[in-house]
Order: sequence, then structure tokens, then C-alpha cells
Amino acid sequence: MNKIKVMNDRLANMIAAGEVVERPASIIKELVENSIDANSKSIVIKAYNNGLKEITVIDDGVGIGKEDLKLAFLRHATSKIKEEIDLERINTLGFRGEALAAIVAVSNVLIKSRVSEENGNFIVFDNGKIVDEGIVSLNIGTEITVKNLFYNTPARLKYLKSEYTERMLIIETFDKLALSNPSIRFKLLIDDKLVKETYGTNDVFNLMDNIYGSQVLKDIKVIDETFSNINVKGYLVSPKFTRPKRNDISIFVNGRYVKNFQLTNAVIDGYSNFLMTKRYPVALIFIKIDPYLLDVNIHPQKLEIKFANDSMLKYQLEVIIKNALNNSVHEIPNNFKVLEKKYEQLEEQYTAFPLEFNYEVETNNNLLINEENINKKLPDLEYVGVLSGTYLLFQNEDGLFLVDQHTAEERVNYEYYLKFYDNYEIIVEEMLISKELDLLPSDFSLIDKYLEIFNKFGFYFDKNNHLLSHPSFLLEKDLELVITNMIFLIENNKEISVKVLLDDVAKSKSCKGSIKANHKLSRIEIDNLMKRLRNASNPYTCPHGRPTIININNYQIERMFKRIV
Repeated sequence: MNKIKVMNDRLANMIAAGEVVERPASIIKELVENSIDANSKSIVIKAYNNGLKEITVIDDGVGIGKEDLKLAFLRHATSKIKEEIDLERINTLGFRGEALAAIVAVSNVLIKSRVSEENGNFIVFDNGKIVDEGIVSLNIGTEITVKNLFYNTPARLKYLKSEYTERMLIIETFDKLALSNPSIRFKLLIDDKLVKETYGTNDVFNLMDNIYGSQVLKDIKVIDETFSNINVKGYLVSPKFTRPKRNDISIFVNGRYVKNFQLTNAVIDGYSNFLMTKRYPVALIFIKIDPYLLDVNIHPQKLEIKFANDSMLKYQLEVIIKNALNNSVHEIPNNFKVLEKKYEQLEEQYTAFPLEFNYEVETNNNLLINEENINKKLPDLEYVGVLSGTYLLFQNEDGLFLVDQHTAEERVNYEYYLKFYDNYEIIVEEMLISKELDLLPSDFSLIDKYLEIFNKFGFYFDKNNHLLSHPSFLLEKDLELVITNMIFLIENNKEISVKVLLDDVAKSKSCKGSIKANHKLSRIEIDNLMKRLRNASNPYTCPHGRPTIININNYQIERMFKRIV
């Protein structure tokens, strides 16, 4: 008796639906992407009961002809690709021919569509089968209604989140689709209430205003760079607007919203010196690249993507963002929420490598001051006094400014060490006696797997996993801690660069060597510190993202004294 049998199409589609249709937001994404591929200029999305009861997507695209209407819902039926070579140059959002078949397998579907110079047609699907069809009055375009999602797979319902979460996921999906297509008009209604609307003006600033609010447009930085036939255009929202999650770092490749760990980290690293730990920026990055250099056929949801050389792209993107932020004048924060924020971590806790080193770099203040090249990123300030032995007080016509003496010197020292390490070569120091490390077997296994990386930094081991050499700038007592930190970095990133290691060293060095709180400074030292801060490429934050200077403007002061109500 045969135990192995070929699944029928309906069962296969229900199983496939688990990869494509996770929740109502997934339905909206797939249907809207089809509308975009159909050259629509206007797309309306309606959802009821957060999409579980009903989802409707209406577009004014080219429509689907009568003969194609039935074929569109067959598995692996698509108009986007015809031959194997087409997979190497995909220019459409959809191409796999799985989404519609998966949707009808787990819901009830009504589709209406009309092409130019033909009557409109409709088909009704129930339980994966056609139960009705005919002619319908309709404008050119397509209207799809999906009802009773997961009605025949109730086990899937328990994996959905709360009503609020599902609603927010629908809105987030709408935002990404709208941001990736500024020339298309979008409208989102939930339970017949207008939630969001964009106007298809092809104006990204207007689009961001509609999605995020007008406040994010203030102090925004625009980048537009081309390298190796790759164009990168980005809209970098001011570092003062941050998020607790990475969701608002939006990467679009050839018009497709994608999730790419490398590129998202490139944006975060580009912002790194401006942001507090565990805070993330708001940024839109649009990448145009030859489709031949991409592989979008990674997962049925088409969110993942592979580049021919993602390391090069990550490096270039990080440099572009870092230069754009460092070379710009930023607004000094004056929000009272910044003043009230309590930093739970001590400055020592920010340092990945809290170590001592074998050498000392002379940090003569005069080395960091170039009177001719002092930038204008900070306003002219008049010294007033000191608050709590830590905050230097200054004033001008705009109000009161507070400078944290520790973070200010930490910033200028950090930039000095970065320049010092810029051309620094790691020198390997051999040990007189090999060192036995107190690590877990799993740690040694990872070291063996990524031995080339450890060798690059000067760490060499014998066959018994005893350490034979190390980089000369580390003391022997700190070697185990450094190797442990490197293991952690490699486990999370699968790599670690010389730049990352030396950057952490610079942060540690600058933090330990900077003025501490309640350390009294002379007027000459204060003037000297401010000159050095003015000469910094980023005078606004310390290397860990804490502000160096805060402004309380005259309007806020007058409100506190009830002169303005």
C-alpha cells in the first residue's frame, strides 16, 4: 500500500498560504503590489475589523481581461516572467504567482476587473473554488474584496496579535507602500474612517509630512550619491527624532521595500555618534541598482533580498550618511523632555572595551585647536557660570545654553583618537609564555571557525587553544575580556572589522581621559574646551550619543515665569 501521495491543489495552496499570508497586513501588501505593477495612479484600501472581516483594494490600473481573470488565481500563474532568464532581471514587485492562489485558499474572494474597450467581469471564490462569475459595471481597473480571512484554518487565528497590533501593522504596511511610490495616490480607511491619505504628487517631503508629520522635515538632510553605477538617495531625519525600534529605517531597492540587516546597520552606524544607546533614527533610503546584481527570489513574501556585493554597499552607505551628518549644522536640542530624561547608565557602562592600554597619546589641548578652521556649527556664546559643578552655562540672544563638560571633552578626545588611529597598523606582540584562556568549549569552537578574523587582529593560538600573541596596544590582563567581546560581536555580525575595534578603543580612551563631573575648571580651561568643541566635526553629542549642549530658549524661560501664558 502506497503511503506517499501527491497533494491536491487546494491542500497545497493552503500550506503555501502559511508562507505568504501571515496576517491581514500581508494580504494588503500582496494586493497593493499587484495594483502597483498594473500601473495604477490611485489605490484605495479598506479594512474592516482590522482586516479579519473584510479587506478591499481598489485601483485604476490596466485591469485584467476576462480570459486572464481565472488564470490569475492558479498557483504559479503570472504575467511578470516567462523564461528562466527573466528571474535575473526582475523589475516588478510580484513575479512568483503564489499570492492570489494562497489568498483564495484561506478566505472568500470577490474580484472585479475591466480592461480598456471591454466589459467588466467578476468572479467569486468560495473554499478555493469558483462559485459565480459574470459581467459587472466597473471603471477601468481592478477591485478585490477578501472576506473571512482564515475561516477554514481557525488554528491560524491564534497566532494573530492583539487588535491594536494588527491595526498598527496594517498602517505600517501602508506607510511603506506609500513611501516607496510617491507618484501614486493612496488612501487607507479602517472601519470606514479615513486613517491616512497621500496625494501622488511625487514630492517625498509632502509624503513624509503626511506619514510622519511636519516636525520631521525640520533639519532634514538629503543625500544623493552614485558609485559603481548604484544610485543612493536618502532623506535623513534629524537625530533629535528617534525611535525605540528600527521600524522607521526604510530601505527601498528599485521601488521595493526590503528588510536587509546589512543596510539597516549601515544607516544605524552612520547615525551612531548622534544617537543614544538603543535609540534608532528615522530615515528613507532609495537605492537604484541593475536588477542583474540582485536576487529577490529568496522568500515568498519578497521582503528579503541579496546583493552581489552587499559589504561594499554597506560600507559606502555608512560613509555617505556619516559625512552628510558630520558636515551639516544641526539644531541644538531645546525640548524639555531632553532635560528631564534620566540616563540610567553610567558613562563607564557605555564602553565596550573598558581597558587600559600599553601606550599613552599626548592630548595636548593645543593639538586639537585650529583657530582658522573653527566651524560655525555652534552659535556665539557668552560664558555665565557653572551649574552643579558639571554644566557650563552660556547665553546669547536665543536664550540659555548648558554644556556638559564631560561629554564635551569626551567628544573632542574621541575625534582626536580617531584621527590618531586612522593610519594605525596593528602590531603583533608575541608572548613569552602562552596564556591559557578561561573560555567555554563553544567559545573555542567559534574561535576555530573564525580563526582568520582573530589572526587579522594579532590573536594567534596553539593547538591547545593557548594564546601565543596579541595586538600590542592591549595589556595582558585585558586579553580575555577583549576576546570575549569579539566572540559576542562575531556571533551577532559574523564579522568584525579593524575599524570597529579601534573605534571602541577610541571611545574607551576618550571616556576615561575626559573631565569628570564636579571637576572645577578655570576660565582658561573652559575657553579652551569650547574652542576644541567648536573644532569638532560633530560638536553636538558624545561618542555614545549623549548631548554635549542643550538650549533653553527665551520663549521657554518666559513661559516658566508666566510672562507668556
